[in-house]
Amino acid sequence: RVPVVLDWLPEGCVSLSMTRCKDVDVGDVLESHLKFLRLDNCNISDDGLARLLSRCPKLASLQLPNNRALQVPVVLAMMPPLRSLDILCCEDSSAPQDVGAIVAAFPRLEELALHLGGDCSALSRLQKSLRRLCVRLSDESTAEELATRVLPRLLSLQRLDVIVPRERDVAVAEHRFRGLAPSVVVRCCGDVQATASKGMWKVGTMCDWLGLGDALCTE
Repeated sequence: RVPVVLDWLPEGCVSLSMTRCKDVDVGDVLESHLKFLRLDNCNISDDGLARLLSRCPKLASLQLPNNRALQVPVVLAMMPPLRSLDILCCEDSSAPQDVGAIVAAFPRLEELALHLGGDCSALSRLQKSLRRLCVRLSDESTAEELATRVLPRLLSLQRLDVIVPRERDVAVAEHRFRGLAPSVVVRCCGDVQATASKGMWKVGTMCDWLGLGDALCTE
């Protein structure tokens, strides 16, 4: 991976995708008309995420997979109208993300990918908009709450992707979540990491593999 500094984007550019770039410095370039941004495995920090959100007021899709355990900041003065958000990371050291803060910041999300842990009841507030959900689960209580209390309320959900810690957990999760969405796919963290480490991906490839952003990432 190499350090990357962005100091110019073509006029009218609305989509940008970068993969495995170290220490991305966006400078002032993102004060633009970007609507679709993907920075996969680019060492984005929590401060970097806050900066992106404050400088990209027109973002509809923000894909930041494999950037450690990013946390959405307290609601800024002006948050972009995100419809698709991916901050999923399958590294062993990554902690669950605050779904309450995410829902408060982006109440109209249609697609969401994250590491879910603890109280996940806030997802119910997306019952009218959320169509696709990808969650990494690492504890039994969260999995049970998601299956019994949250998913039955997500009336618009069309696809559910569940990522479990180990291969031996897949069959249990498939049984637990079967029928709770029209399409349910269960994978283990190892498979997701192996797919992500294969190298460069074209815009939307990983989104498609996870079932997220097929419409948003290809515009």
